[in-house]
Amino acid sequence: MDLKVRPIELDAAGKTIAIINNHDAKELGVRPMERIIITKGNKKMCVIINTTADRFVKRGEIIVYHEVREALKLKNSDIVHAKPRGALESKKYIKEKVRGKELEYKKYKAIIFDVIQRNLNDLEISSLITALEINGMTEQEVYDVTKIIVETGKRVNFKGAVVDKHSVGGVPGDKTTLMFVPIIAASGLTIPKTSSRSITSAAGTADRMEALAPVEFSISQIKKIVDKTGGCIVWGGAVDLAPADDLFIQIEHPLNLDPLFIPSIMSKKISMGSKYLVIDMPSGPDAKIKTGKDFDDISKKFLHIAHKFGIKTRCVMTDARQPLGRNIGPLLEAREALENIIMPKEKNLINKVIVLSNTLMKLAGRKENAMEIIESGLAEEKLREIIKYQGGNEDIKPEMLQPGKFRHEIRSKESGRVKYINIKTIAVKAKMCGAPDDKKAGIIMQKQLNDTVKKHETLYTLYSESRNKMNQAAKGDVGFIVK
Repeated sequence: MDLKVRPIELDAAGKTIAIINNHDAKELGVRPMERIIITKGNKKMCVIINTTADRFVKRGEIIVYHEVREALKLKNSDIVHAKPRGALESKKYIKEKVRGKELEYKKYKAIIFDVIQRNLNDLEISSLITALEINGMTEQEVYDVTKIIVETGKRVNFKGAVVDKHSVGGVPGDKTTLMFVPIIAASGLTIPKTSSRSITSAAGTADRMEALAPVEFSISQIKKIVDKTGGCIVWGGAVDLAPADDLFIQIEHPLNLDPLFIPSIMSKKISMGSKYLVIDMPSGPDAKIKTGKDFDDISKKFLHIAHKFGIKTRCVMTDARQPLGRNIGPLLEAREALENIIMPKEKNLINKVIVLSNTLMKLAGRKENAMEIIESGLAEEKLREIIKYQGGNEDIKPEMLQPGKFRHEIRSKESGRVKYINIKTIAVKAKMCGAPDDKKAGIIMQKQLNDTVKKHETLYTLYSESRNKMNQAAKGDVGFIVK
């Protein structure tokens, strides 16, 4: 069926969407939310179809959103050919995983191909994500998915010994990378750090760095930054290194699930040419890693993948019983990282940075000491250099980074000592304040584990640019046990 194009100036957050007339949909044999293939010249695309009556879209007409128009270079009144998408083998394989079966390489390859081609809709991908969360993956499945994500993405080559770090997440306030990268780059190693935005937390590393400098760059721009400074802290989603992973993350985020975290992490390290890697595995009662057995099981999977791809790797268990440092939220965490690279003061933050930095430098055959690099001022100098070449203000001072204008103090109802902090509650409250979209939203912790507390003394302070969001965050369980 040939259809006349009518573009509209609306984007669909990366989705490929078109609208056709009800009668044309019936003739094509498709229903709303199903897929059709539209072709213009030698270009074609699978799009999600919505349908409507004659008064909105005439017969023989197709409305296309920005993403479709740009991909196919469509203009008003262009003619495209439309046909229904055929049956997908990948849907059958997703059903197999839902039923708990182990999938082989060719089946995952079919699924991931259809994800990249936009052949699968959000509900179908959600079914896969949920099945993986419930049924888990074998070591072979983890390897196969990692390999396919790498094969369907891009690979980048850098000069020198390329190293990296990644955290499996789960601890609020983890601004380690903002201190770790300049320390490692100052030691002479090359660390092109691509980071994620928040998936389940109040801030991802890219969100934190964005409070100091831009984070969205092309591969060629990243190579120039790294050539100048030895390191960078950029958003991985902007460079299209692993398009399959980026599309999976779009579905994982609203589901608050992350079953593909090992392939997600490792595929990007492989794509960036990493030869040495340290994996931070925060452990605590409310973290992803709760026990020594969890650490052993997940470490084994990471090390298995790393060995297969020739990356020398160490997994390090770190403390996730409380937020790291005192600040949670993009801008607040960037401020705290800057403060501590200038003058170390937050013990749990500094200890973690030093352990991870020294572990990686030793793994890569270096003899430098992380604390000496901080105390010499070289780490601060390198951070400011990276900020400069990423387009930020190299002279930025911590006091220039001020949180949201609305604040609310959460006070203790008891006197005693802080025996427990629920990091999930703290993270949720920071998100309720508006983080990470509101860069100025977040929490400052006045009290930490084992601190003495008086009745009515402040435990932590909420910050937001929205009074309503802050008031909502102030309700409910405070996340502290004081005895």
